[in-house]
Amino acid sequence: MGKDKSFKENSVKVIFLGGVGEIGKNMTLLEYNDEMIMLDAGQAFGDEEIYGIDAVIPDVSYVLQNMKKLKGIFLTHGHEDHIGALRYYSEIFKKIPVYGTALTLGLVERHLKETKTTMKLNVVKEGETVKCGQFSVEFIKVAHSMAGSCALAVRTPVGIIFDTGDFKFDSTAVDGKNTDLQRIARVGAEGVLLMLGESTNVERKGHSQSEKVVMEGLESIFREYFNKRIIITTFASSNYRVQEILNIAKKFNRKVLLAGKSMKGIVEVAEQVGELKIPQGIIVNKIDNLKPSQVVIIATGSQGEDMSALQKMSQSNSTVLDVSEKDVVVFSSSPIPGNEKAIFDVVNNLYKQGCDVIYDSLNDVHVSGHAYEEELKDMLEIVKPNFFMPIHGEYRHQARHAKLAESQGIRSSHIAIPQIGDVYAVNKDRLHLQSTVKCGNVYIDEEVIENGEQIVGERKNMAENGLILILASIDTKRCVLDGYPEIICKGFAMTDEFEAKLAEQIALTVASSKNAEDLNEMGYQIKRAVSKLAMKRRQFPIVLPILVRA
Repeated sequence: MGKDKSFKENSVKVIFLGGVGEIGKNMTLLEYNDEMIMLDAGQAFGDEEIYGIDAVIPDVSYVLQNMKKLKGIFLTHGHEDHIGALRYYSEIFKKIPVYGTALTLGLVERHLKETKTTMKLNVVKEGETVKCGQFSVEFIKVAHSMAGSCALAVRTPVGIIFDTGDFKFDSTAVDGKNTDLQRIARVGAEGVLLMLGESTNVERKGHSQSEKVVMEGLESIFREYFNKRIIITTFASSNYRVQEILNIAKKFNRKVLLAGKSMKGIVEVAEQVGELKIPQGIIVNKIDNLKPSQVVIIATGSQGEDMSALQKMSQSNSTVLDVSEKDVVVFSSSPIPGNEKAIFDVVNNLYKQGCDVIYDSLNDVHVSGHAYEEELKDMLEIVKPNFFMPIHGEYRHQARHAKLAESQGIRSSHIAIPQIGDVYAVNKDRLHLQSTVKCGNVYIDEEVIENGEQIVGERKNMAENGLILILASIDTKRCVLDGYPEIICKGFAMTDEFEAKLAEQIALTVASSKNAEDLNEMGYQIKRAVSKLAMKRRQFPIVLPILVRA
């Protein structure tokens, strides 16, 4: 689809700042005339490809340019990829009302307490509708891996825009609340202009499994390893899974220890809002006086996160306990793409400590919270949108979901695959790419990093190509080196012969300078000369000259 700037009259803009062409970092804007709302405000997690970065959040430059238009922020559920950006933008959005279910906003509030900021949080019950300017947003219950998950039916002046959120169909949900298909069907019958459909598991055939499968799998582990201490790692925010573990622990007369700050905090929040029922007396703070067969530990670290409870245990660096052949460790989660190496590093270390280790491919200890292909087909059939856009996935997921929608009778001309920064305009007659806005990644290393792209690029270059540090004293009056330069290499293969060539080139560069007083320019010339010599060896290190006057 080409851009058409003329297509503006009586249309809603749909602006994608994250969550398309990628996993995580979900953020979509809906704009009509002088009003705008935000759907989700998530983060993606750092991995080994973005050296040392804690998280990645959407660039909200467009929102800042249009702050007077922003009337509300609506959250589908409480996973980090849907709420994680708010803590970093809380000061910017502190006057904007935020809407979500009790657990979702409880988790947001927990983040805000850590950053010592506040926002205008408004709890919405499943089934309720919020009027926000010219928009009306209905929260419709969907099953997912955590409580309080909702699809959003947004009524706009030009029609209904339906955002599925993260969902699945589970007839035996832990809390008895399945996706509200009847309400979604009524919205579909009303006539949906545009559906934004999550695409995460479109590559998986059939239907997703119920959480009941995990319960049965975990119970079999409790029976088989009756004489061992059981350590289970899962996402702290997956309160359904935590509820299952607590219930099974009670059934097998085991006490439960929570390991990890986020696990303790999220369990506390979920209990406070009534989304977690903790059997009386089952959670303990110490296990020193208990036999291994009397203990279950629920730990953070399912993704191999650095400094998580399980990672520390695997390296015998834990203040909670040392693991051994007395333990069985269960990974009740699946790897987020990019985390596989970190996870299996932990698995390998646990085996080295003598533990038994059980993970997804060995047992039914995890099911996905995302719809499989047949469920995605069913959702399309129930909603019957006029236009469709696949979101929440990498491009291959979106492309496959688009084909799926076409197979369900939606015309190809009514389907568009959005990318970050795209601004689509939609009305009853047409869906069209109108323009693009400034977008991209903002990097978090404890706090927002200025010039994040450049810094991450430098870290990557240093990791892949090494560093040459040059310390030199310059006699600026005579344009000569004062002594031999000190050349320090990190991650770069240096020979005596090549070091001599570098020193010679540095001396020549200083001697040929027309203005030795300008040390900044001198440093640039030395950096350029040394880089050229390295390039002849097909090496591309970062070159950092540090010059002082003699």
